[in-house]
Amino acid sequence: MDQQQYSELCRSTCLALEIPDTECLTNEGFLFIDDIRIQMMFDDVFSNDCILCIIDIGEIPSFLKEKIFESLLMLNFLTGGKTTGVYAIDPISQRASFVVTLINPDSLSASDLADLLRRYANRSLQLQKTLFKNGELSLPLDSDVEAPNSLNVKFHLA
Repeated sequence: MDQQQYSELCRSTCLALEIPDTECLTNEGFLFIDDIRIQMMFDDVFSNDCILCIIDIGEIPSFLKEKIFESLLMLNFLTGGKTTGVYAIDPISQRASFVVTLINPDSLSASDLADLLRRYANRSLQLQKTLFKNGELSLPLDSDVEAPNSLNVKFHLA
């Protein structure tokens, strides 16, 4: 994928999401779905075979910081992977994020990307409702992902 193809995918995705400013991803690098900030990054020189998506989960309440860090690490253990996404803390803002690398963006249609971004925003909203209440995951979330048997836990994620 080159920069022109990426820009066209961004514009078409904004249209599919019914976002009035169809240039927001190309010009600013982010958009909002249900008040969830989703940043997309693409570099056609160094990594033209992937798009990085950073989905904001939100500000971490200081009194829950340790519990939330523990829960995010557990989520990474159970679901983490470059293409399935990982949970992180932005080192500057200290906000929780969900980070996904979309491999082979040439194969993505605008409607597919729009659907993915909607699901990522929904996951963020679910985590805000559960994780930030008491620092622990209140289950279920979206779709079934089984934990290793030794943990005897079942998580539901998108």
